Amino acid sequence: MKRNHILMAALLASSLAANAQVKINVDAANPGIKVSPNLYGIFFEDINHAADGGLYAELISNRSFEDSDTATPTWRTSAAKGAAISTQLVSKALLNSAQGKALQLTLNASPSATASLINEGFWGINSVQGRTYRLSLFAKGSYKGGLKARLVSADGKKVYAETKVEAAIGKKWNKLTAQLTATANDPKAQFELVFDGKGTVTLDVVSLFPPTFKNRPNGLRPDLAQLLYNIRPKFVRFPGGCYVEGQESPENAFHWEKTIGPIEERPGHKNVNWRYRTSDGMGFDEYLQLAEDLNAKPLYVVNVGLWHGGMTPVDSIQPWIDECMNALEYANGPVTSKYGALRAKNGHPEPYNIEYLEIGNENNQPDPALQSDHYYERFKKFKDAVLAKYPNMHLIGNVVAWGDDNPTWDSKESVELLDEHYYRNPAWFAENFRKYDNYNRKGSEIYVGEYAVTQGFGNMGSLDAALGEAVYMMGIENNSDIVTMASYAPIFANLNDRMWAPDMIQFTSDKVFGTPSYYVQNIMANNVGTHVLKVNQTNPYTYGEALVKPAVCRVGMGTWATQASFQDKGYTDADGNALPATLQELPTDVRGDWKVDGGVIKQTSGGESCIRLNPGEITADGYIYKVRARKDSGNEGFLLIFNYVDDKNYCWLNLGGWNNTQHGIEQIVDGAKGQAATVSGKIETGRWYDICLKVKGDSVIASLDGKEIFATKLRANTLPGVFSTATLDQTTGEVILKVANTSSENTTAEINVQGKSISNGKLIRLSAKNGKEENTIDNPTNVHPTESFVTTSKDRVVVEIPANSLNILRLK
Repeated sequence: MKRNHILMAALLASSLAANAQVKINVDAANPGIKVSPNLYGIFFEDINHAADGGLYAELISNRSFEDSDTATPTWRTSAAKGAAISTQLVSKALLNSAQGKALQLTLNASPSATASLINEGFWGINSVQGRTYRLSLFAKGSYKGGLKARLVSADGKKVYAETKVEAAIGKKWNKLTAQLTATANDPKAQFELVFDGKGTVTLDVVSLFPPTFKNRPNGLRPDLAQLLYNIRPKFVRFPGGCYVEGQESPENAFHWEKTIGPIEERPGHKNVNWRYRTSDGMGFDEYLQLAEDLNAKPLYVVNVGLWHGGMTPVDSIQPWIDECMNALEYANGPVTSKYGALRAKNGHPEPYNIEYLEIGNENNQPDPALQSDHYYERFKKFKDAVLAKYPNMHLIGNVVAWGDDNPTWDSKESVELLDEHYYRNPAWFAENFRKYDNYNRKGSEIYVGEYAVTQGFGNMGSLDAALGEAVYMMGIENNSDIVTMASYAPIFANLNDRMWAPDMIQFTSDKVFGTPSYYVQNIMANNVGTHVLKVNQTNPYTYGEALVKPAVCRVGMGTWATQASFQDKGYTDADGNALPATLQELPTDVRGDWKVDGGVIKQTSGGESCIRLNPGEITADGYIYKVRARKDSGNEGFLLIFNYVDDKNYCWLNLGGWNNTQHGIEQIVDGAKGQAATVSGKIETGRWYDICLKVKGDSVIASLDGKEIFATKLRANTLPGVFSTATLDQTTGEVILKVANTSSENTTAEINVQGKSISNGKLIRLSAKNGKEENTIDNPTNVHPTESFVTTSKDRVVVEIPANSLNILRLK
């Protein structure tokens, strides 16, 4: 953190107090509930190349040649004039049963005309001057000649590191090792194996590692792991997320027993959910070791026999229960147990001590087709088995994970913790500052396992998004007798393959930055306190809610993964009168395959976000838009576009969305989509529907076949205001006051601490010139915490509270 020194003498404080806009009284004499010792944790899922190509330090992409059945992605060959090299994937006489393929090279080279096999890494290998890299690979064949390993520039003209690989290549598999030390910096370097002889060589499990976090073998990228360490998380939830469940086949789920031991004995699996294959180099041991290295508790999420697109019947899930129990024995069992002995063999004799187990991931949706078949029965079977052997295990159950702001546990089966997930816009999180104030204290505790602003966050993640999350976290702290655990999601994204946004830590091969959300997680987690204090805030200023309806907009129709037909009935003003004609005369096809046939508008593409805009711009405050629509084929229903400004700012009425299970009104703000309202519903194929959409200011009424299905109001992306909470840290004797200003107005706070005498203090602040400010890979600290010292009078301090800021005062 940047550190400044600000002196606020008592005289200055006294003169400013008269003009203070916000008065905050903190009762430090009567500490309230204890703050949960499990605030806050982190949630890791292999998404956006968070593991392979990210936190897992392996530099070779597709190291075991398993990423394709017919090609060798990320690998290529090169030969000097007079030399030749050819490659072939082979599937016989492999290294072991875990490997499905190896790469056979046929070589005709010499010391004066070499041939090479080259790997590009994960969008480049970071060559760092003076850094030593550890190489290992398995080889066999009938080959006479030498072998060198290099780090080279992408064009192959510069050599940054080179070493001979000293070992004979014979008929049996042999492990070859070497070390390379780089002499130059290049984030786009590539790895090269250089051959100067003749014959055939079969290769497998080609691995290159830089130095790792805490020097762990098969370990983690230090700069990424250090950012996690800096949060000081209380727990690590792993390995997902949808990654736990897998997709298409149960083989694509996470199976812990296939992710342990030497890397050559790990088959890897298809990460279908996030569209790439994973080596499972970051496996069960590595997750558990990460938690241990972060001084955090491991929280393991298990599969209950459900995956995206299929299931094991509830009466046949014993193998999944056995897999769970074996995992717990591996993590917790003594070395005299079967799996405890295996853990010791793999280098960790001491138990990892899993204390928290989540039974399923997002497996309790209302629709059984959404990975939610007989969840409560599955939960009970797992619960009975786990508690019979581990009676002190903390079990976590699933509740509805999307489309519901107040999910409940609808079973008589007791459960210690419930996992709530929320992905919303900044305004929703600020509005839910007091969400947990009235939760039933006699029921289950709450674990907010996944939450983040995913709507209206800008590009990489804005300060507005982070401040909304901060206000929500402040509300969690105030209620940490019931909300005892929380973890932001997701953590990581390689900027070369960002499938989900935003993510709190983003990176390339050589650079990394934290979003404002990362810094909120950091400074909130490092300033928690031990007991909640009562705060009374007086704010004489009110904040008007921003209007959403644009002054000029368009309307239209659309589809998502569906083919549909439309009959446009036109639009009028809010009273049914024709709107004035505009200069635009033709419809605009934003995306999709649109054709007009006899007055019927057809969209035949199966793509997402297919949009056709009507001619004409609407400037009226209200309008009525009517359409007839028919689903012809596909997964979902159809869309009515309204309030369209550009391709990053508009709204739509989504009929038959979410795999044809719900209707919704969604807002797209700066390219990020959020739900204004949802309701259960589906659209039949081949049937015509009459749709009417009425917009008046920010109010929206939608009817389907004459029946009203929505009467709601669009909301602004942010909720302006000043929010404050406080805790007492009994270990340091400090009052920790948090003040978030989500408005665009600067203010001043007069802070009065009752029951304690203040000697001095420190101010930690996250702010920027406006709420849309972000960090980027080239400007990583544009939004970054600063620290200041404050001196005060006995029980009072006056401090400026900038617009769009989070302020944490530690008052001694």
